Amino acid sequence: MENTLPIAKSVDEIVERELHQFWLAPGERLIIGCPPAHGYVGLLLDGKLTLPYEPSRETPAVTGKTRWPLPAPDVLEGDWTDDPTIAYWVIARSAEQTAARLADHLAGGHGEARLTLSDRRLAVVYPAKLLEGEDPAQPFRTFDEMPSGVVRSVSALYLGRSFPARPVLQFVFADGSVLYQRDMLAATKADRAHSRR
Repeated sequence: MENTLPIAKSVDEIVERELHQFWLAPGERLIIGCPPAHGYVGLLLDGKLTLPYEPSRETPAVTGKTRWPLPAPDVLEGDWTDDPTIAYWVIARSAEQTAARLADHLAGGHGEARLTLSDRRLAVVYPAKLLEGEDPAQPFRTFDEMPSGVVRSVSALYLGRSFPARPVLQFVFADGSVLYQRDMLAATKADRAHSRR
């Protein structure tokens, strides 16, 4: 784990630099720019688990194929971080809730859709070069953009039964839905989110 921490920090710095350069509007402040998380989405929708979750609505066509094996067939909610093929865990009561809508992009984006939060907006951001038929001169494409007020809180948790527990970012939305993202720098990002909001 200590060998991958410098890599995670380096990737995070690149992601933030690119978002500052190509995505943020003048005067807009980045709160969290998540790196690509390569793995499946588990969706607990009204108590029913779908894993791996497939988008229930149309999302942008991403070039390339999924590059990881299927998750274990009997993953429990408390164990999802112990399966390295699962990058996100989403809990919602309906498909129209914020976390479920984001899950569509995170599941359909082949690990390239990035959750991005500024002081003005929450959005899913894709690198344009990975979208079919997009102009690569425009570095990013933004989808499902909503006011940042839809985010009630961002926190870091350590989940799973393995030792050490895995670091996870938890996004709690105003509608009560929740999205967890595996992220080695979760504690640092959650601290930054509290100081920037």
